[in-house]
Amino acid sequence: MSKHSKDNRLPIEAWETESLRLTAFPVPASPLEDAGWWQSLVGQPPEVEILHPREGGRRAEGAFATGRLILETSPVRIDLHLMSSPEQITTTAGFLTIGKFTEKLEPFVQVVNRWLKLDSCPEIKRIAFGAVLLASMDSKASGYRQLAVYLPSVKIDPGHSSDFFYQINRPRDSITGVANLTVNRLTKWSVATISGGGFVLEPTRISIHEMSQKYFACRLELDINTATERQEPLPRETVPSIFAELVDLAKGIVMEGDTP
Repeated sequence: MSKHSKDNRLPIEAWETESLRLTAFPVPASPLEDAGWWQSLVGQPPEVEILHPREGGRRAEGAFATGRLILETSPVRIDLHLMSSPEQITTTAGFLTIGKFTEKLEPFVQVVNRWLKLDSCPEIKRIAFGAVLLASMDSKASGYRQLAVYLPSVKIDPGHSSDFFYQINRPRDSITGVANLTVNRLTKWSVATISGGGFVLEPTRISIHEMSQKYFACRLELDINTATERQEPLPRETVPSIFAELVDLAKGIVMEGDTP
């Protein structure tokens, strides 16, 4: 069997979480009243809340699931992020992460579902689930070999390659039964390097200075979203199942790699 066999894929538990994201685009005519959203989602007031009266938005944030939960609202876009705290130490061989993808996904999804089921949740025309994940490697070459397992349509020469970056969208029709609903499966694959306190994400190098120790990781950025072509409001009762489909598609990519 080929060295790029599916048997060489990492278990999903090997992927660590750099960040998770929900993005929702409300229908322009839908009322946007986010007073009390944070309290409803987390069960306590935010640690920080910033109002933007001119733009009609606000930002609330606080500790959540060993990370930092940030809720940003505006009339055109609503984002819910789970990411590392400023004071957090690195947890994945030199990289700043908040824990295993399998452990952080469930509490994040629960918070999203609470928001989607609120009476004050606006009508939504598009929704997206995003994630940035890292899997620690012992060298750049081993990172490229691992990526080759997930990217069967791409030829990678691990020993004689650098600055590799692969991006692709694999659209699919939604299985939720909503008419004319296409889901984009956008993925970005690369090998990230930390060296000498400088963060290097190929192909863009941001290296400050070199030290003897380096850290490497396969980096997967996911943006699973409903396509822009459909502008009608998503039926309110189907939005939680649509979001669940986006999450399931993301999990499938983490386990299976780039598939048509």
